[in-house]
Amino acid sequence: MYKLLIADDEKKIREGLALLFPWSQFDIEVVGQCSNGQEVIEFLEDNEVDIVLSDIVMPKMTGIEVSKYIHENRLSVKVVLLSAFREFEYAQESLRYQVKDYVVKPTKYEELVRVFTRLKQELDEQTQAALDMHIPEGSSIVDRIKRYIEEHYATACLDSIADELKMNVFYISRVFKRKTGMNIFPYLTQVRMSKACEYLQLPDIKIYEVCSLVGYTEPRSFSRAFKKQFAVTPKEFRASFGLG
Repeated sequence: MYKLLIADDEKKIREGLALLFPWSQFDIEVVGQCSNGQEVIEFLEDNEVDIVLSDIVMPKMTGIEVSKYIHENRLSVKVVLLSAFREFEYAQESLRYQVKDYVVKPTKYEELVRVFTRLKQELDEQTQAALDMHIPEGSSIVDRIKRYIEEHYATACLDSIADELKMNVFYISRVFKRKTGMNIFPYLTQVRMSKACEYLQLPDIKIYEVCSLVGYTEPRSFSRAFKKQFAVTPKEFRASFGLG
């Protein structure tokens, strides 16, 4: 089944969407609910998700910012935004991030059927395309993915890995998860954090430079990922070595 993450700061809305719509009829399983965009990012870092259904206006991080994050990190995640009529012009900003569709609030059953029927068809086609490919043995694929990430951790993303292997993004994601027990993106994050530790021990490199060297464009995201991995901030880690 395809995995769906629902995000809305109104508990009643997200629980209603999760419980009242017959997701199983579309081969979709709700794997999580989030109350803001930051929670979505943290969930995506550790879990496999095929679709994010997100409200646009949320605290800490908006649905637009979530869409930007997914787009910039080349995650194989389809995004559908929930939008009130008055937010429609604001929603147009997300077009640059390849958002798949919009659902106007208050949500209508028929609209959800239309959107997710189309999304399921698209996901089915991706799955079939992956199955139709002539694929080498799975372990060799994983080894090649790991090697590519080790060599290109600053710029690696799902699209670049797929291009390197000349394989379907959808397929390599599934093979990697099946063989290693984790998704590609969390593995990439682990490699980046390991490299960050090495850089942070070099006194001539600033923390913001380390952020860029390991592939992050926003220091806040880098710091959050680092603390999640090691339970200390980059600054605290560096201080433990007597470095300012």
